[in-house]
Amino acid sequence: MGNPLSNWRIAWENRFYRWLDQRSPNTHSITLNRKNLYTFPNVSGLMYLVIIVVIWMLGTNYQNNLILALAYLMISIFIVAILHAFTNMAGITVTFAGAKPAFAGEPAAFTLELTAIHKFGCDHLELRWPGGDTQLVTLNANEPVRINLHAQSKERGYLRPGRLLLQSHFPLGIIRCWTWLNLDAQALIYPAPIASEEPKHQASDGKQEGGSRQRGGDDFSGLRDYQPGDPIKHIAWKQFAQEKGLFTKEYEAFNSAEKWLDWNSLTLPQEARLSGFCYWALEYEQRQIPYGLRLPGITLEPALGEAHLQAVLTAMAQFNLPAPVLPKVATQ
Repeated sequence: MGNPLSNWRIAWENRFYRWLDQRSPNTHSITLNRKNLYTFPNVSGLMYLVIIVVIWMLGTNYQNNLILALAYLMISIFIVAILHAFTNMAGITVTFAGAKPAFAGEPAAFTLELTAIHKFGCDHLELRWPGGDTQLVTLNANEPVRINLHAQSKERGYLRPGRLLLQSHFPLGIIRCWTWLNLDAQALIYPAPIASEEPKHQASDGKQEGGSRQRGGDDFSGLRDYQPGDPIKHIAWKQFAQEKGLFTKEYEAFNSAEKWLDWNSLTLPQEARLSGFCYWALEYEQRQIPYGLRLPGITLEPALGEAHLQAVLTAMAQFNLPAPVLPKVATQ
C-alpha cells in the first residue's frame, strides 16, 4: 500500500501539476508573465518577517517611534523585494533549441535559448531539470543566450527530461520567484556501447577482395598430415583406404572485408545485442572498416562516415520502441 503520507504528497503534486498544465501547457517556447510566475518568501524571508514582528512589538510595547520606524522601513523593503523579484524574471522567453543525442547512462545536453526584454535584464537566474544540476545564468536586455542544460539518461529511446525549473532569489535573497515550464523537449538516447563478441559475416563466395581466411569454417581447403588429437570425423578415410597415408581434412571460412551488424549473428537478449552492435559500430568507424546494419525490417548498406554512423546509431536507438505514451508527471 505504501506510505500514506507519501501517497498523499504524490496525489497533491499530481493535482497541482495538472493545474499548472492548464496555465502553462506543453509548448516549444514560452514567455514568463504573471500567469506562470509565482513569488513567495523563502526560509530567509520568513525569518525576516519574524524579525519585523518582534521589532514592531518592541516598538509598540515601549512606544518607541525609532523602533517602529525601523519596523516600517523593513516592511517597505520586503514589499519592494517582492516587486523586484517578479520584475527580474517577467518577460523572459525560454525556447527549446534542440538536444544532442547521448548514449544510455550518460547525461544528455538540451539547448535552451533565453531572452530577457526587461531593460535591466535578469540577474542570478537558476535553471535545472528534475534531479539535475543547477545552472546559474545572468541575462542582458534583448541579448539571446544559449545554454546546455543536462539531464541524466537511463535507457535507450527518447528522453523527456520533465519540467524545467526556473527560479531566482534576486535581489535580497528573501523572496523566491519561480516557475515550472513543461517544454516540448526530448533527446535521442543511443544504446550503451558494451563490448561483446564480434558479429561474424561470411562472404557469399569466399573470394571477395580484401577478405580474410579463418580456420574452422565449412569450406574444404585441403589435406594435411594427421596429428594426434585431430577429430576422427576430419580424417581422410578415402586416402587411407587407398594406402596413401593418414591425412586430416582442413576447412576454412572466408570473412568479408565489409562488416555486418546482423541481428542473427548474435544470440543475446535484445538490449545486450543492441549494446554490442553499438560498440562494434564505433569500433569499425574508428578503424575505417565499412559496416552495415541488419535489424528485423531495417537494412543499412555498408558505408563509413559520420552521417552513416548517426544513421546506424539512430536505427538502433529507435528499434522496437513501445508505442508512445504521454510523459509522466515529474516531481520536484
